[in-house]
Amino acid sequence: MIPITVPAINKIYARDPNEPHRPSTTLELLFDLVYVIAVAAAASGLYQRLLEHDFSGFLTFIIAFFILWNAWTSFTWFASGYDPDDWYYRLSVLLQMFGSLMIAANINQFFEQGLTWIGVTGYAIMRLASCSQWWRVYQQVEGHKRVAGRSIIGLLTLQSVWILWLFLPASIQTPALFLFIIAELLMPLWARAAQSLNWHPHHIAERYGLLTIIVLGEGVLGVSNNIQYFLVNSDSAASVIILLGSSLVALVFSLWWLYFTIPFGTILNNERRRYDLFLFGYGHFFVFAALAASGSALNLVTDARADTANRMVTQPYAMGLLMMMLLAFLVTLTYLRALMCRKSSYNMIALVLAIIIIGLSYILVTQGLAITYGIWLSILAPAVMTWYFYQDNKRWQKTPVNIA
Repeated sequence: MIPITVPAINKIYARDPNEPHRPSTTLELLFDLVYVIAVAAAASGLYQRLLEHDFSGFLTFIIAFFILWNAWTSFTWFASGYDPDDWYYRLSVLLQMFGSLMIAANINQFFEQGLTWIGVTGYAIMRLASCSQWWRVYQQVEGHKRVAGRSIIGLLTLQSVWILWLFLPASIQTPALFLFIIAELLMPLWARAAQSLNWHPHHIAERYGLLTIIVLGEGVLGVSNNIQYFLVNSDSAASVIILLGSSLVALVFSLWWLYFTIPFGTILNNERRRYDLFLFGYGHFFVFAALAASGSALNLVTDARADTANRMVTQPYAMGLLMMMLLAFLVTLTYLRALMCRKSSYNMIALVLAIIIIGLSYILVTQGLAITYGIWLSILAPAVMTWYFYQDNKRWQKTPVNIA
């Protein structure tokens, strides 16, 4: 009889923050696919609200986006610090993926029903799996008992209050929701105060860059919807697709170029600080949310440009919302760069020029300029910022490294 052997569980250890060639793993990329669904659901919900001129949808969108972003962030920072890549860890990630899919399913319902049992259950599954990994850290990683213990206590406490939240009277669920969100933000800071530098700078920068690409995918989807609509419903499909479609592609492309102009990996490595979790990790929430909302606004451009009677979405309305999302992205990215890289000098100059271009683009559309040409003009805003950031990168990268 052939004996059956079970693969051993590797001993978990703290990954070296200076480990060379630390790319994202294929398991992390598979995990990210869940959030393609979740981000699309949040952006779609916002688009439907904006279509109806219901601006309360912005608040609903921010909460929904926080729910999915918070789950992704928890997984990402742990993986950067510990990831043993054994069978136990992989099965743990499998459970976290299943929990994330339940959260994504709730995001589809969020704009009509709010947070429901399926989202809370998804979080519970994710956190139980995460606690099992933190328990391994507590038992096996010397010097990390405090951060592991705090993480386990924090995760279990937070999940308990979320379960209790489901049974609260409807009249106090909304204020309690905001209190719990604040607790969600504070808990990782409290837990990691004991071991705040246990993450790989280039790995974290790459992980956030990959999520940026996923969120930019909403913009690509908006362009695709635009092309498909005019291909089927317009007699002048060729001219509209070439002029308007190319402008939207160029806008999304310029946002990608601008974001990846900033060498976040180098900045995190050279200016490593205890509060980078707060600055880089939390600051990116606004960057991601602005990009996802831009995808919703790009869909509005299709409605504004369509030749339909009695439409609620006019070209100035769509342009105004698109420029607002573009401005939100540029402002949040600029301030994130300024806070992360203390040697930069061109942030505010670039932002002021971008604001002028965005304002001019919107004003011209309100005065009768076709939205297609307004969008082409607005592309100058991220283009100008990209040029300034490139010049600034060359300047401060030549100066001596100043590690805090």
